[in-house]
Amino acid sequence: MTAFWTLLLYGATAVVLLLGVSIRWFLRRRQTFWARHKLPSATTEPHLLYGHVRGISTERHTASILLELYREFRERCLPAGGFNLFFSPVLLAVDRGLIERVLVKDFTHFHDRGLYANAKVNPLSSEMLFSLGGEKWHQLRRRLSPALGPPNVRAMFAATARIAQNLTTYVATSGRRLDLEWTDLMARYTTDVIGSCAFGIDCRTIREPRAEFRAMGHRAFRCSLRSMWKLRFGYCFRRLADVLRLCVNEPSVEQFFLQLCRSTVLHRESYQTVKRDFLQILLDMKDRGELDMTQVAGHCYTFFIAGFETSASLMNFCLFELAKNGAIQEKLRMAILAALDETDGQLSYEMVMSLGYLDQVVNETLRMYPSVDFLFRVSDSDYTIAGLGTVPRGTLVVVPVHAIHHDPAYYPQPEVFNPDRFAPSKSFRASTTFMPFGLGPRQCIGATFGLMLVKVGLVAMLRSFRFSLDAERTPVDITFKPRSLVLAPSGGMYLNVERV
Repeated sequence: MTAFWTLLLYGATAVVLLLGVSIRWFLRRRQTFWARHKLPSATTEPHLLYGHVRGISTERHTASILLELYREFRERCLPAGGFNLFFSPVLLAVDRGLIERVLVKDFTHFHDRGLYANAKVNPLSSEMLFSLGGEKWHQLRRRLSPALGPPNVRAMFAATARIAQNLTTYVATSGRRLDLEWTDLMARYTTDVIGSCAFGIDCRTIREPRAEFRAMGHRAFRCSLRSMWKLRFGYCFRRLADVLRLCVNEPSVEQFFLQLCRSTVLHRESYQTVKRDFLQILLDMKDRGELDMTQVAGHCYTFFIAGFETSASLMNFCLFELAKNGAIQEKLRMAILAALDETDGQLSYEMVMSLGYLDQVVNETLRMYPSVDFLFRVSDSDYTIAGLGTVPRGTLVVVPVHAIHHDPAYYPQPEVFNPDRFAPSKSFRASTTFMPFGLGPRQCIGATFGLMLVKVGLVAMLRSFRFSLDAERTPVDITFKPRSLVLAPSGGMYLNVERV
């Protein structure tokens, strides 16, 4: 019997050693990916586990890491350069011509993002337009595009304006509260708007910060090193991930939104209620046999996840820059008040969306703080780049939006907030140097809605309040929160507010 256990122990030890050696061999081979394919890469030696992104999500945000890599490749006059994201080789596109080819001209070779989601454990994530690929994405994109076009966004304006008024009332009654943190408050505003327009419900998160809807939204957007490793593993080992039923997103969060959507639909069908919102558009598609209930819930979930944090980030940084630049804030307020005089003080979709200087301010904020700081695509075939070489099939290609927006070759003094960059007299701007909503066939489908809810919120705020920086708690030069999928300030955002 002793001999049996000894043999079993030796066998288990051998298996562990073999597994360890195999993993180390795999990681070492991934480290040498760029050298083996004779492609230029970052000059720093990659870490065995983290590659060239050590400290990501714990010490540094992806925007800061990609900015360093972008500047290195620009100085070396490379159209692109390789680096390692953990054990995944990634190509960072630098040249404008290459970026346009990847995102637009050669889209047929780069139509997928290479995201992983298991339909059994993450049913809503697997139906997200953002993560779908191939023909399924193409058909769904064609069906959903009209749902978020200007006519339907205009129909959602009234609900947005009502919630913006709730936000104004809340800020007015808060007085000089020292605990009013604007990153969270803006997320609560966008949560209420999208909850109303996507699910047709009153979330009440502006007044109730601990509301369940807000908590679930926060959990859905939670970023961690563990989740990033899961995404990389699922992308590289899709079949094994399916066997293991790898869970990328919290099932409880998806179950909450699925049940919420089902109960809302049941209520509407029971009482024959028809509303002018995104959910109703999806229900009309369901009635025509184009969608099932899980897909309806998945697209509502997508609408919420893709919109509330990105829009909140834009509003937050816009108010931050206006608080720093009093003259710009006052000029924008005068433009808003002049437009309101022509409408007897009433907000309208046409008035808000036609405010030229507001558009300039928002665009400059998007340039400095693009909510999504990089775009990514996966090649479905070997791809040859002039002056570089052939990139193997399946390689992830990243376009560093934030780094491009901060390139002095395209934007002199890029760290200076200057809305005049987007003045009508300077209307020409290459699409590959300004990509806050992406570029090409996969650019953001909800851009019009996102801009509408942001502009309505800003108009409501600026017509009533004057903002200045709380210098004791919010520094002029902020750093980005590492553990955030979108750009967010470390330590939060605190502003001084006074009635106009």
